[in-house]
Amino acid sequence: MANTSSDSHSILQKLINNLSSDLRQLSTETKKKYPPIKEAAEACNMKLREYSTMKDNLSIVMRDASVDLLQPFVLGCDTKQVKIVQLCLTSIQKLLQHHIVNQASAAIIVNVLSALCELQTEELKILQTVLLLVNTTSVVVHSTLATLFVITFRLCFSKDPTIVNTSTAAVRQLVTAVYDRVIEEDAQHIPAGDQVTQDSDLSKPQQQQQLSSNIDSLRPYARDAYLLFQDLCYLINGDQPIWLIGLTEITRTLILELIETILTHYASIFHCHNEFRYLLKERVSPLVIKLFSPGSKHSNSSSGQNSNTTYDSAYFPLIARLLRVVCILIRFYFTLLITECEIFLSLLIKLLEPDKPVWQRSLAIECIHKIIIHQNLIKLFCLSYDMQPHSSKILRDLTNAISSYVQSYFNSAAISSNSTTTSGQTNTTNVAISDKKSSGASTTSKLDSTSTYSSNVSNGTGGSSNTILFAYRNLLVPQYVTYTQGQAKAVYVENWEKFDCPLIPDSYGIVVAYACMLELVRAVQSIIEGTGMRGDSIAGTQLRTSVQLRPLESLTENEKHECIEVVNCTWSSVLVTFTLLYDVCYDDTSCELLLRGFQTYISLCGMLGMNVQRDAFVTCLCKTALPPQYNIHLLGKQQNNEQQQQQQSLLQKLTTRSSVDSSTGSDYERQQVVIVGTPLPLLNSSSAMNQTAVMLTSKNIHCMRTLLSVAHCYGSILGTSWHLILTTLQHLVWIIGFKPSTGGTLKHVGTLANTDATPMTNSAAVVTTAAMADLPILSSMLSRLFESSVYLDDVALHHLIDALIRLSIESMEVAIIVREPSLFAIAKILETGRANLNRIDVWWKPISSHLLDVCQHTNPRMREWGTEAITLLVRNALEYKYEQNLFDNERLLHMIIISLHELSLIQHFDVRQKQLEATLSILTNNGPTLQTGWPIILNIIGSITREHNDSLIRQAQQCLQLVVTDFLSTIPICYLGILIKVVAKFGFQEQDLNIALSAIGLLWNMTDYLFRMKEQEHQLKNVNDYLDPNEIYDNLTAIEELWMILYRKLSELTIDQRPAIRKSASSTLFTMITSHGQLLSTGAWSILIWQVLFPLFEQVEQFFYTASKEREQLQQQQLSKSSGGQDILMHHSRDTPEKQWAETYVMILAGVTRTVQVKKDFLAKLDDFPRVWNVLLTNIEKSALAKNPEIALAALKSFNDLVNVPTTPSSSPSTKKILTPRDQQLWQQAWQVWLNIGNGCSRCPPERIIIIDRYDSNIPSQNFLTFYIDIFPNLISHIWSSDFILNDKHFDQFSTIIERVLAVPIHSDMALFLIPTDVNLTLLQESAYKAMEFVCKNLKLELTKSANPSALLPIVFKRLLVLVLYAINPPIFDCTEQIKKITTNKQQQNGKGNDSNVNFVPFGEKILRMTISLYEDVTDNPAVIENGTLQTIIQTLQIPLSMKYNCPNSSTWKLAIECFFRVLKVGLIVARKHRNAFESMWTELAKTFDDFLFSKSVPPTDIAIEELQRDEAIDCQAIELIRDDILPYANVLPEPFITKILNILNRGSIYSCATDNFIDIDSARRLREEFSKICFETLLKYSFINEPSSTNENVVITRLALSSMLNRCKEILQKYAHDERLHGKCPLPRPRTAEMISVLKALGTLIGALKRAPKDSVDINIWHQLIALYPCLVECTTSPSQQICNAIKDTLHQYFSLLTPPPSVR
Repeated sequence: MANTSSDSHSILQKLINNLSSDLRQLSTETKKKYPPIKEAAEACNMKLREYSTMKDNLSIVMRDASVDLLQPFVLGCDTKQVKIVQLCLTSIQKLLQHHIVNQASAAIIVNVLSALCELQTEELKILQTVLLLVNTTSVVVHSTLATLFVITFRLCFSKDPTIVNTSTAAVRQLVTAVYDRVIEEDAQHIPAGDQVTQDSDLSKPQQQQQLSSNIDSLRPYARDAYLLFQDLCYLINGDQPIWLIGLTEITRTLILELIETILTHYASIFHCHNEFRYLLKERVSPLVIKLFSPGSKHSNSSSGQNSNTTYDSAYFPLIARLLRVVCILIRFYFTLLITECEIFLSLLIKLLEPDKPVWQRSLAIECIHKIIIHQNLIKLFCLSYDMQPHSSKILRDLTNAISSYVQSYFNSAAISSNSTTTSGQTNTTNVAISDKKSSGASTTSKLDSTSTYSSNVSNGTGGSSNTILFAYRNLLVPQYVTYTQGQAKAVYVENWEKFDCPLIPDSYGIVVAYACMLELVRAVQSIIEGTGMRGDSIAGTQLRTSVQLRPLESLTENEKHECIEVVNCTWSSVLVTFTLLYDVCYDDTSCELLLRGFQTYISLCGMLGMNVQRDAFVTCLCKTALPPQYNIHLLGKQQNNEQQQQQQSLLQKLTTRSSVDSSTGSDYERQQVVIVGTPLPLLNSSSAMNQTAVMLTSKNIHCMRTLLSVAHCYGSILGTSWHLILTTLQHLVWIIGFKPSTGGTLKHVGTLANTDATPMTNSAAVVTTAAMADLPILSSMLSRLFESSVYLDDVALHHLIDALIRLSIESMEVAIIVREPSLFAIAKILETGRANLNRIDVWWKPISSHLLDVCQHTNPRMREWGTEAITLLVRNALEYKYEQNLFDNERLLHMIIISLHELSLIQHFDVRQKQLEATLSILTNNGPTLQTGWPIILNIIGSITREHNDSLIRQAQQCLQLVVTDFLSTIPICYLGILIKVVAKFGFQEQDLNIALSAIGLLWNMTDYLFRMKEQEHQLKNVNDYLDPNEIYDNLTAIEELWMILYRKLSELTIDQRPAIRKSASSTLFTMITSHGQLLSTGAWSILIWQVLFPLFEQVEQFFYTASKEREQLQQQQLSKSSGGQDILMHHSRDTPEKQWAETYVMILAGVTRTVQVKKDFLAKLDDFPRVWNVLLTNIEKSALAKNPEIALAALKSFNDLVNVPTTPSSSPSTKKILTPRDQQLWQQAWQVWLNIGNGCSRCPPERIIIIDRYDSNIPSQNFLTFYIDIFPNLISHIWSSDFILNDKHFDQFSTIIERVLAVPIHSDMALFLIPTDVNLTLLQESAYKAMEFVCKNLKLELTKSANPSALLPIVFKRLLVLVLYAINPPIFDCTEQIKKITTNKQQQNGKGNDSNVNFVPFGEKILRMTISLYEDVTDNPAVIENGTLQTIIQTLQIPLSMKYNCPNSSTWKLAIECFFRVLKVGLIVARKHRNAFESMWTELAKTFDDFLFSKSVPPTDIAIEELQRDEAIDCQAIELIRDDILPYANVLPEPFITKILNILNRGSIYSCATDNFIDIDSARRLREEFSKICFETLLKYSFINEPSSTNENVVITRLALSSMLNRCKEILQKYAHDERLHGKCPLPRPRTAEMISVLKALGTLIGALKRAPKDSVDINIWHQLIALYPCLVECTTSPSQQICNAIKDTLHQYFSLLTPPPSVR
């Protein structure tokens, strides 16, 4: 404390020193002119000296003497001398800084400042002193303070801008200081617990107190603040101030800013003091209302009298500040000014009207935004106004005003666009022009100094750097301000400090209005949740487990009523605005926010039980999800008339824009089309309308996902809205192309397309790539929506099911008139039922009753899915694990199964089929536990009648068979009577032979008993006592004895005289052996084979050979009696006993073979198994060579079954497991049998006469031979690695059989069906090809595993090439005797001769392709190289190439030349590497080229010129091959070969004009102009010497080519001159002229090249040949063709240097 006192004392000592210095200076300055001042200064200085000696209470003493201390300085200020005044004011400021002033001295200082202000002297110093007076002391109060304010306000009108700005800031500081004093004063006198905060005042309405203007009760500082605020109100109102005496004028904007500052920062003062509340109600509020009134005069200054400069136009700075004041009053003083705030809000609402200027509307919407972000105000508005009787509905009007503001903007754009279109003029602006009379400014402006936002779309301007929020027609609304939740960025109201009216785009207000609506939704949600209501928020479209949302029980009626009223006041505006904004929204984030608003209101309305409002939001969301102008009436059926009227009137407002043609929109407005589909057929829609394509945009898909999210998360509160949502989803699912699949899930069946939608069919939607990723998500969301119904309570679940049933009924009505109905409802009923099996008793009756109605529908698809749903629900319900076992709950079990039984009353076959399938599934899955459900199941099986078809009977028999075979022991005894009746009912059916076959059925049933007796074998010890002696076998158990008896009885039935019994018995016999043969021991199997099966086969074979071949009438009569008295019409293949026994023969053979094949692993344990194998193969071979075609073909099938051992798909013959010697012997026997069958069926009949009639032929059919060849791959895979590939004898035998089989003639009546076209193979040829292909593929596989040369390769190529020539020379059957054809009708007698051969051209060509492909793969194989395979291929191809047009089919030689090119491409490379191995090939190659290019065959006369041109192109390809692949390597090829090739080229170049008759018209068709040209070009290419340093490698080719070319040129020149003289005036053909010109140009080029060549590099003979052409050229100079003459002239110029011999010759 001592230190502080000493510091203060030292500071005062310094002050005394400074003041003494100032007084001395003042004395010096005034000693001449102002002696009194000098004396006063000296006197004052004397006092300061006295004070300097004081040590205690110095500051108090100086403060008390402050009047005396100030006297010299005051006198100095009165001199008006600038220097003196400055010195005095500085000293006064020093006293003020050290608080050396009291109330009296402060008054003196203020008076001095006032006098100086009047003199306009040292204004800046005055302001500094003013601030020190207020900020450093508290002694300036009352009138002194008022004078101080007057001084400061007057300085605001100084001519110096600096003084104006400083004074304005000083005024603000003075006001702040005054009201800070009040805060401090209140804090000193009011206890802490009694302080009232701003927030508490806002949250609780103030009690009504008696307001008064009496200020006597106010404390001093509060009184000053009161009087200051009152005078500010007087001044702005144009009245004389009471406290600020002498103040005549002040700017209204400054006053409003001061009022705004006071109201903003010192709200607690107004809430604490009754007098200040009086000012608010009686001064501020009327003042604001008056300034806003239309008759108010606005001017820039305020004085006691009205200024003559006022004008009627709205003044922006004043209005902006008034609006700020209004916002403050509403935000901070609503509870004090409830009535006044109602007026203020009404004023704001009125400012949003369309007739107001744009800037006023923009300012008003900003103010509203600043108000709405305070969520408690929304509730207060509703409580204070909307819920009060006889009061304005402020909240409702406010939200409606915002909505109308948004609508008016887009509606004005629509009107502007329509009027512009009508008048034919271009719309140049999208901004509504504001009232120029009131604002005096255009609305198209800049938002700030850096970014330009223009809405003129037609001129190409816009916010390029900003996001486009909304787009409609030619309107663009950029994102002027980024929306931040809970914040209001008022760009113009808060931040615009200029006096000029800003140029505000009218689209700016739309962005703010959009933010207002979002904040309104957030506020409403917060209000309701704050009272105990809770909603599950949805982030985007991510689904979460739905929450049971319902009003909490803790809510009172008043609280609930308040929440309902808040929603009632806002829902319609939110709905209209959000629907409109989403329709024009262009930004994904904004779309998400808008959709989230829909979700919020749906949840709130649902929780509060506001069904009308909830349905309205759901309806708009549904309509938004559908394509525009979609023909659907979601509100066709409503709950009552009131709801219907409200929603329809509202929706009429929402859909006004939908009538506008979308083609008038801009590129921004048109969204990306992602799906194109067809509309869902409706009951009253036309077929043309149903076929019209509708398009879904990305916004539709986004909205659909939102709709799914709403249904998923708020399902418990949707109630009747489920029908709207499900109807919309049904339409969207139909458009997208989702179709129901197993279980009710939806899968897409549309077509992928590019962004440009392609034409589509009615059956599938076209989906762009952009939407493909959404389809699985949408399908999953749809499924999860109904799966999540498990979380709904029973009431909500009934709402969902009721909506699905209503939707299904509507679909049923439509399905009557359309073929493809919507199955959405049925599929989702199924999905919902499967998800809620845990409470099946809640929903089973309504769903099952409806599905039964669906099952009776006339539409097959509807009926099919109804049956599928009910049957699948029954099956799933029986399989579900309930808390109480279902099969112990008789009531529930009967309720489920009875629904399946009721399907029996429906006569549709497809329904009964599904019913029986479900019954079979139930028996399979739940048979052992059905218990009391058996009577119903058995009645379902026994409900088959004679009207049903065979398939239903077979299904029912299958169910019955399952019951008898699997569940006989599980059926309670009491139900056996029902089972017997059902079995008897099937036994007595008359529509088939089941009555006669009942015995066999009983035998089959006994197999189950025998199977179960295995466990009870100890009870069968005495079974032999009841058997005949001949039925007892040694070493067999009792159960095996029974099996043997059963097999023997069935074998006896198998040789019965009735074909049906034989067939059934044999089938039962072998089925029993296959099913239960594993119970037999090896001894029992030996007895079964040798004493039952093989004897049975021998007996059947004997019966077959002894059976009659004639049809017996008596047998027919017996068959008629045995079949129920009706005549049986026998097929001709079964009309004789022999044919019937043949059928039995086939069945026995197949059964025995199948038994051995299936049980092979077990039978292999028998010691005599090789004997069994041998006997079986012998029987198969004998049967295959039988004359009966049925038996023969069946024997092959049995053979194929025997050798076809299933393997893995990737296994090959070479990867088979290693066989034992015993197995190898068995498969060798099978291979030999295959060879024997092939040799036997392909040799000439013994009678040397071939009968090729179908029914009496002595040669095998094509079908037989085909099947025979098909056995080869299955058989050979067993001996491939062990024998076949190592022994070329096997391949020779195989290929020989293939050749012989292909030569077998075709049956006469099948010839027309088996002869292939030019592109197809017969089945036999296809099988032969596959067999060869099998060998080739596996041979190549072997070669990839081993690099060793394969000896089999050359043989394979030779055999393949033999088959290739079948395309030219078909094979001949090796039977030289007469071929007899048995004719059956006159048509055959008058038909073709008996030389009907199969077309082998396609077969030969396909073999050729395979051969060439094989050669390309094994070209480098040593065996292929050493054995001359390439030469063999060339020799083979030479035949069709030389025949050319003489080939049976033109495709043969074309394919041959193609393969020839392919072979040479790879073969020439190998040939050049291995010259020695290919020495003999070159002669064949040159001959092949010569024979093909100059074939002796002549094209047909009817061949088209285009075909000739294509053939010529092929010839040109051959020359190109010579040019590219042969001549470049001439140095390594034999010279004779090259000579022949050059001769071919020379000949080819001459061929085009090789005719003696030059006027032959047809010769032009045979001229090969392009061919001649390419030949000549090739010669020319190898005739030029382009480089001086040519190597010796090119010498030979060049010399030969030069000589050939010059000879050719000479011939052409001579012949042309000769023919032209004979021709006379008729010009020669065009090809001749072109040829001549080409020759002349070539000569010119050649001479130039020879000149440039080195002197010794050109042979002298070439020069002589070239010079010898000179006379020929001269002879041609008389040609009438100008082109030829020009070419001759150019050529003769080249001879200039040749007129004298070259220097080397001389």
